[in-house]
Amino acid sequence: MAGRAIQGHAGAAQEHEPLDTGTSALMATPAPAGSRAPVAGARQTIEIPLSGGIPYALGQASVVRIPIPGTSGLAIEFNPRGWVPKTGSTSTLFFQDPTGNRHLRLDYGYNVRTKTIDYHWNQKRTFGEFGIPDHTPAGTAGRVAYQAAKYFKYAGRVLIVAGVVIDAISIVQASKPLRRASQVVAGWAAAWAGCKLVGAGGAALATPTTPLGMAAVGVGGCIIGGIAGYAGGSLLAGEVYDWAEGTFFTPLPEAAAP
Repeated sequence: MAGRAIQGHAGAAQEHEPLDTGTSALMATPAPAGSRAPVAGARQTIEIPLSGGIPYALGQASVVRIPIPGTSGLAIEFNPRGWVPKTGSTSTLFFQDPTGNRHLRLDYGYNVRTKTIDYHWNQKRTFGEFGIPDHTPAGTAGRVAYQAAKYFKYAGRVLIVAGVVIDAISIVQASKPLRRASQVVAGWAAAWAGCKLVGAGGAALATPTTPLGMAAVGVGGCIIGGIAGYAGGSLLAGEVYDWAEGTFFTPLPEAAAP
């Protein structure tokens, strides 16, 4: 039912007008404090833990022995094994066994075969696997691969340190440091295993190609396997920690001795 508005000056005759009942609905009224509903489409902040998984997985490919299946223990590496001159090795890419006695290595220096300084392959007891004679010139592709391997060797170590530092910071900043620490350790272990496994698969697939192709596919597989391994290991460790934290074991009642 509509009310009536009273207008006029004090003491004067007052006239009454009908009040439109719809007027109040057109007025903006502030909502009580604390009663506002969330706006549709509003962004929510999701806390994502800091992770050094990617730099660690990228860097570890420079230090992991990437197995080459079917070669009696040969692996792709960026560091020499066995005897090394006091001035250091002049090679940057190695296909070698654990002792370094069997190897194919990409070298730069004086080539006794061409009588000049160039990029070439040095090999010892690996002709059967690669079909490359000793002191074979490596050409332009060898020059590019030599330089790439040289810089990747050192950049990889920097990336490993960066990944470890980032993971250490993530543990300190985590609301559950023990949980995060278990994720980090499991991620590192799984990254190492994934690097070896997928890297070996890549090297096996590239076996019919040149050693440079084998190295590229093997290292690429190592990186992919490392990233996937770190992610999977961290996820699994977090799930196990949560399960263990929320599990309570009820002790069985002790039976009376007969």
